[in-house]
Amino acid sequence: MPREPGLLRLHAPVARGAEGPIEGLVRSDWTVERPTATLPLAHRDHVAYPVSDPVHPDNVLTVRPARLGQREIVPRERWRFARLDNGRLVDDRTHISLTGGFERGKIYELVYRARDPVVVGIGLAAVRDVISSARYDARSEFPVTAAIAAGISQSGRFLRHFLYQGFNTDEAGRKVFDGMLVHTAGAGRGSFNHRFAQPSRDAHRFSAFFYPTDLFPFTTRTQTDPETGIRDGLLARLEPAHRPKIFFTNTGYEYWGRTASLIHTSPDGRADVAPLPSERIYHLAGGQHFIGGFPPSVGERAGHAYRNNPLDFLVTLRALLARLVDWVVDDRTPPESAYPTLGAGTLVPIAALKLPAIPDVVAPSVIHEAYRVDYGPRWAAGIITREPPAIGPPFPALVSQVDADGNEMAGVRGLELLAPLATYTPWQLRGGSGADAGELVDFLGTYVPLPRTEAERRRLGDARPSIERRYADKRAYVVAATRAAESLVAAGLLLREDVPRVIARAGQHWDWIMSR
Repeated sequence: MPREPGLLRLHAPVARGAEGPIEGLVRSDWTVERPTATLPLAHRDHVAYPVSDPVHPDNVLTVRPARLGQREIVPRERWRFARLDNGRLVDDRTHISLTGGFERGKIYELVYRARDPVVVGIGLAAVRDVISSARYDARSEFPVTAAIAAGISQSGRFLRHFLYQGFNTDEAGRKVFDGMLVHTAGAGRGSFNHRFAQPSRDAHRFSAFFYPTDLFPFTTRTQTDPETGIRDGLLARLEPAHRPKIFFTNTGYEYWGRTASLIHTSPDGRADVAPLPSERIYHLAGGQHFIGGFPPSVGERAGHAYRNNPLDFLVTLRALLARLVDWVVDDRTPPESAYPTLGAGTLVPIAALKLPAIPDVVAPSVIHEAYRVDYGPRWAAGIITREPPAIGPPFPALVSQVDADGNEMAGVRGLELLAPLATYTPWQLRGGSGADAGELVDFLGTYVPLPRTEAERRRLGDARPSIERRYADKRAYVVAATRAAESLVAAGLLLREDVPRVIARAGQHWDWIMSR
């Protein structure tokens, strides 16, 4: 956590060995967006592990042109542990400086020796013990009869890690959480319980490369990795009675940017794997990692190719949370899982994506992949001895097929897709003229309004049917949107109280597009 006031933090102890302080390897990496003279060892303004010995031979800086590119060692005399202070370099064990500066478009990676690892895994135990106390301690100041966890993005990956390492059983052998809503975690876990862990290093395609995040196993059902022979499952360390009822919810972005298809396919990508009876999987079709602003502004396009994606999946999450509570508390069966599958032909490799012709829009040729990664012989004990890790073959990454509008076909299709005015893709390209123009932008999707008229469609060469061909006027559109909202209410995927909100937003959407 950044050293800022007002943040909720856990002050975890430092691990020590029998003979004194513990040392080990730590890795920091940077994708340099603009030339700079210095770089912090910390990730996203968080607290860094200082280098223990600035001149130790284990401290190695490399540079490469791409994530899988060949590393070149930067000569040791060209860099030092230092930062700028009023224009002059001063020694600093949490920053590095490079003679001539760090170049834009390059990936720099530092492996160095650090000391005094924090016991990061105590966070998992703390969550377990707080909820256990609330449930089973008669003296609890906030007693509960049923416990439900909700995690989004990093905290969603935390919950997957919590399950994988068996923390849903407390020290007295009792069940901790009855239910979990795990949102936008994809197939990931994270750096939540190993020596020198950096929890914010989340292993994206264009940043924080190859940290322990997207690691086998991915499904709740136990499977065997055909490459390694390892047999494992996300819930393999929990007895059946201690498995919570789980909703795994992902937007389309997690299929492109967090290998979400692996939570319901075999490791070779050739077979569907059904969720457990105590599990539901919901794909929130068309969404980016978070909800983009509406109306989209020109400034949103700064630094990437297209407008951000404003698809509002919050209303779906609200309904699903209510369904999860019903399932946990009253044992009321929730809606069936809704996600793309191989069997239905809606889960495909990106080469098979049938994106319609949309002016100035190009489908990605790349996707984030989960790799088989070797962190050294002590990794099973939570100790990394190989930095950078050895990278093995990737697991297949698959995505939802799209319809004639370019919108995802499978999963929970909200009002925006049932009564469409635009194409909502869960991917975004960096754009520009650099070598990385075709790379994906972390977290973001794309929004492209439909052509308003047939004349506009023909003039632009847009393959998508126009708005005037679908709806006679705004009133007809609102009728279609209302019908879509009612169908979602009937399916348990929209709360009745949210209908006015989504209809009002639909009307605003119409007005914005037609007034451009």
